[in-house]
Amino acid sequence: MQNSRWLSFVVVLMAFALCGSTSPVQPDGSTKTGPESDEQIIHQLNVECLHAHDVGDAATLDRIEDSEFTISGDFGVVSKQQQLDEVRKRTRKPEVITRRIDPRVFRFYDGVALVTETDRPTTKDGTFAFQSTEVWVRRGDSWKLAHLHYSQLEEKK
Repeated sequence: MQNSRWLSFVVVLMAFALCGSTSPVQPDGSTKTGPESDEQIIHQLNVECLHAHDVGDAATLDRIEDSEFTISGDFGVVSKQQQLDEVRKRTRKPEVITRRIDPRVFRFYDGVALVTETDRPTTKDGTFAFQSTEVWVRRGDSWKLAHLHYSQLEEKK
């Protein structure tokens, strides 16, 4: 009886060790599949994308965004190339931006993820709030940002 409990403990411990040691984003950029892994991957890509935008890293944006990427808001619709050109032309120094993103909701549809979230960045000018909707598409074994729409909310503090 005690041996079977010990064996069960070892099996459970090994399962946790194996699951805990697997990263959803592999070194070559490929990904595991499954909704939880996909949420983690898209979350990480979103963090990278926001940071790249904040610091003017066009190369990272180019890597994460789909070739047909568009961004829209009260300014209209902007193509990927237009957005990357604007990021490359920036003359202001990047500033420290802290973010609180809450809530974030994922919905998956056969190779497409729809993400809605409220982003509350804090800069030297205060805290702002943006409601955004992102469309992510699976390209092979990777996720790409295909579209971003955002609107500023009237929550400035």
